[in-house]
Amino acid sequence: MHRSVGLDWAQDAVRVATLESGFRGFAIEAVRSAPLPSEGAPAERLKTALAELALTPPLGPEDTVAVALPGSLVAIHLFTLPFTDKKRIEQVLPAEVESAIPFDLAEVVWDHAPLGQVNGKTEVLVGIVKKTALREHLEMLAAAGIEPRVVTIAPLALAALGEKNLLGAEPPTAALLEAGPDRSELALLEGGRPTMARAIVSAGIAQWRAAQSDETARARLLALLARDLKISLRARKGAAPRKLVLMGALAALPGAAERLGAELNLPVEPIALPAGTPESALALGLAVRAQTPRGRINFRKGEFAVTKDLSQVRGQLLRFSAAAAALLLLALGVGMARLSSLHRQIASYDEAVCSATRRILGTCLTDYRQAIGQLSGGKSRAAGIPRVSGADVFAELVAQLPEGALPLLDDVEVTTSSLRVKGTAESFGKVDEIISALKKDKCFGEIKQPRVEKLRDGSKVSFALDFGYACSGEIPGGA
Repeated sequence: MHRSVGLDWAQDAVRVATLESGFRGFAIEAVRSAPLPSEGAPAERLKTALAELALTPPLGPEDTVAVALPGSLVAIHLFTLPFTDKKRIEQVLPAEVESAIPFDLAEVVWDHAPLGQVNGKTEVLVGIVKKTALREHLEMLAAAGIEPRVVTIAPLALAALGEKNLLGAEPPTAALLEAGPDRSELALLEGGRPTMARAIVSAGIAQWRAAQSDETARARLLALLARDLKISLRARKGAAPRKLVLMGALAALPGAAERLGAELNLPVEPIALPAGTPESALALGLAVRAQTPRGRINFRKGEFAVTKDLSQVRGQLLRFSAAAAALLLLALGVGMARLSSLHRQIASYDEAVCSATRRILGTCLTDYRQAIGQLSGGKSRAAGIPRVSGADVFAELVAQLPEGALPLLDDVEVTTSSLRVKGTAESFGKVDEIISALKKDKCFGEIKQPRVEKLRDGSKVSFALDFGYACSGEIPGGA
């Protein structure tokens, strides 16, 4: 099974969630966290914390890892475009993005995610990061042995929890707030789908430490969060949230739910995850996001796109080739078995028809149309009503004519027991092709070599055919 990994690299700890993905969905394998050492380079601290997680197996190149960039590195914009056509959106967005940033477009990496379409308009969320900042972040992760395939923004990773029904049985219409000493992220959901995603002001590690024990510092911290939440909720587009869900360190802050609920006049509750604590919400959301590397904003594009070494590609190709060969052999075996079964059935049917016609008519017939014709009409001149019409006979004639040698029919006389055809063909060889094709139909009687003459202009030949039709149940010359 494939493993999807969400990696939350915070200031004081690293949190990892792993999912086992299969054809029927996914299962949460592990949700773990470890503190970051206080000393050392960032990459070394991360590498040490990852080792303390004791994941089995350790994170490797076969895992699909998703990370979120710190809010300080990413600019998030919401654009409202007056159309819904996907191609027009992709054509217009570069100009909209360039006008919204104080940099040249060549200096940044950006990606977008359509959030919804209402009244012919499209809400598009755009995330923007400078190339230098993204390159530095990826280099630190690589130094710790991590090659993420998804680099996204935290609010959309949190929204993935609602999209996959990890916040309850019903798709929520709610505000998700993940806040701690180093970040504050907000996502608004309507029916489980994100309608807004943004980073809000974080108070800093000193104020968060003070808020744990000082009521005044706690009130100041929560007032700051409540103010930004009110501004965001007033700017929303769509249905009002029915509740506020707290994640991260905020969920464990004493009195946070009660204070924010009173300020916003909303029900407030800490998140209840299937596994892990509220601090693990972002890691779990990133693991869910890792299952769909495309869409929903991924900065691994262009010069930052994920590349694999040749040994990985060769290994995947070998596994794919072996699987394809096994499927081919299986399909070949099934096909041969079916073909053999069909041959046996055909031989059995022919034997049954031959036995019946020999017993009744005194002659062996294997073509069911000839047999039906003989059995229904016998050899009496007063045989019953023909089973086919002249139109049926003519249709069968036309159906048997070869596509590569279709003649021009000058005169056709058709009865239920005989055909007389005069026509023009491209050459003598085409006439032979026509005769060979007609002889394949067992309902047509003996077809003798026709009289063929070259036309005066020398470009074509004329021919005349006269033969019987044996599958009508009528004898030529009968009443």
